[in-house]
Amino acid sequence: MRVLTIVSRFGAFCRQSTHGSVAVMMALSMPVIVGFCALGGEVMFWQYTQRTLQGAADAASFSGAGQLAQGRDGTVIDSAASNAAYETGLHLLRADTPIISTPPTSGVFAGDANAVEVTLQDNLPRLFTGIFYATDTIAVRARSVARIAGGRPACILALNKTAGQAVSFSGSSELELDGCDIASNSIADDAIDFSGATDVTAECASAVGGIDGASGSLTLTDCAAVFEGTRSFPDPYDHLALPAIGACDSALKTDLRVNPGDVRTVSPGTVCAAGAGGSNLGIKGDITFNAGVYIFDGVDISINATAELRGTDVTFVFTGGTTININGGADIELVAPSDPLDPYQGILFFADPADAGLSHSLSGSSATSFTGVLYFPTSDVTFTGTNDANPNACTLLVADTVAFTGASFFASDCTNLGISAAETAQVILIVE
Repeated sequence: MRVLTIVSRFGAFCRQSTHGSVAVMMALSMPVIVGFCALGGEVMFWQYTQRTLQGAADAASFSGAGQLAQGRDGTVIDSAASNAAYETGLHLLRADTPIISTPPTSGVFAGDANAVEVTLQDNLPRLFTGIFYATDTIAVRARSVARIAGGRPACILALNKTAGQAVSFSGSSELELDGCDIASNSIADDAIDFSGATDVTAECASAVGGIDGASGSLTLTDCAAVFEGTRSFPDPYDHLALPAIGACDSALKTDLRVNPGDVRTVSPGTVCAAGAGGSNLGIKGDITFNAGVYIFDGVDISINATAELRGTDVTFVFTGGTTININGGADIELVAPSDPLDPYQGILFFADPADAGLSHSLSGSSATSFTGVLYFPTSDVTFTGTNDANPNACTLLVADTVAFTGASFFASDCTNLGISAAETAQVILIVE
């Protein structure tokens, strides 16, 4: 439009001018003027495209990091980032395929497992500048890195996505969480629920849905208020595979069924419904478990108040519909494996995810100590016992739903086991 205005004014000027030299000068300069205007317009188009491309790169890295925060694998991260790039400005037909790297391969956050890097390139067709260059396109690039930050450790995590009271505290329950949070994936208004004369102390509490009854029942030590409407929290152990189920070990089953006061030391094996006692396994004596994996297949475990259980570097696997019921008064000191080469490092109890809808009850005495992860991803857990109040303890409970009805203590210092608690209340930042 400006070029047409200049030309029009030039024509009027020439008609009024008595000197032909002006017309000659303008005729010679007009191609230059038009050329500069065309070049300026094309450069502005490049700049506009680059800004659009940068926005697409930021959206892509943010979306990828959002999937990373959910514990998704590289395929899902790449898909989310790629879709976001195309939906927010990357041209489908002329652009190169997005380059998505987790972790980043360059920059300040190269190698950071909590970051996602996205590089985009759009190949714009040359317009006026095509006169001066042999290439038909010019590459416009943008890069962005998004990183997960601000995560908080959770000692208690309910994975159920819809249940009301997915985490509940009722009766006169008392719970102290040292250095960690309570978290729920449920979208229900009462995803975390407090009722009765409950007294709970935690660093913070987070839920995808709502938190009900916290006032007067929940004391927060490291945040000003609870977090509601958060993103869902990834299952930190959904990659675990069940060990191979061996032949039924009748000798192991017999040793576990001894009378109160009897002492036994046992080695890893598989306990099943076959043999004495059938599917009912009552443990009443003093049992020391040697290191290794103990598999319970299709049995209902009942640990009597008279039982004393000891074991270090042990993992207990429950499958085939196995349930466990630990009665109050049992004296238990069990420690999960700490060897990084052990596939069940940090896992103390591992319930088969295929056994959905089962219920387990964990109780104990003031001397009860579970060191490790209590993992019941598709089962309901009622916790009524008092865990050993040791600030250096490591007890993480991950279940479909969790109900507390008694006095308990949890802590997330799992450095001795070499594992980390699930993280909650994470934020995603564009860092590059």
